[in-house]
Amino acid sequence: MKSVIVPSVQSPPSMLKLHDFCNRAIKTALIDLDPQESATAWSERRTAELPHVEPLSARRLSPWINAAEAEGFALAIIDTPPAAGAEAAEAVQRSDMVLIPCRPSLIDLEAIKRTAQLITATGKQAFVVLNGAPPTATALLDDARTLAEATGLQVARAVIRERSSFRAAWPYGLGVIEHEPEGKAALEIAALRDFIFEYLQIIKPSHVKTKGKAAHG
Repeated sequence: MKSVIVPSVQSPPSMLKLHDFCNRAIKTALIDLDPQESATAWSERRTAELPHVEPLSARRLSPWINAAEAEGFALAIIDTPPAAGAEAAEAVQRSDMVLIPCRPSLIDLEAIKRTAQLITATGKQAFVVLNGAPPTATALLDDARTLAEATGLQVARAVIRERSSFRAAWPYGLGVIEHEPEGKAALEIAALRDFIFEYLQIIKPSHVKTKGKAAHG
C-alpha cells in the first residue's frame, strides 16, 4: 500500500483536490490527521460512498494503514496539520511520497522550511506543489521554483492554479473532476495525478484520463 502525505494549507484542504481521480483508479483512503477535520466535514456532505475518509490520531495511523492494506486498499492520502508536529512526523514515517502544497509567494515558501528540514532528516522524498497560483503567472512560478529548490526539495512539474471550481465544488462534497470534468482545474488535477502515479509506479487505467479541451476556470 502506497502512502502520500498532503499537509493542509488552506480550506478546502489540499488533499481533497486529489480525491476524485484516486478513487476511480484504485481503492483509496483519505486519512484525516488534522484536528480541524475539514476532510471529514467535507466527506459528510457527500452522497457517494467513495472515497473512504477516516479521521485518525497519529497513534492510530500505522495500525489502521496495516488493516486497510489487508482489506485491499492500495493508496492512502494522509492529510496532516500544516505545522510540523507529531501528526506530521508519524505520517512521514509511513509515507512513500510527501507533497507540500505551497503558494508561489516568498512568505509561503519561507514557511515550509521547517517542514523541509523534517522531511530531509527522514530521507523521504518530498515535492513542493505550487498551489493557488495566479491563472496567468509565468515568471512568478519560475522564481517560486528557484526558491523552493533552495530548501532542498524538488518541485512537482504539475501546477495547481487558483480556480473558482475548487470553491464551487466544496459545498457539495465534490471534487473538481466530478463538478466540472472538462474544466481547467480538472486538467491540472489530472496532471498532478499522472505525476503521483508515475513516481509511485502505479499504473493509471485509461478510463481515468480527463479528455477534452478545457473551457472553464
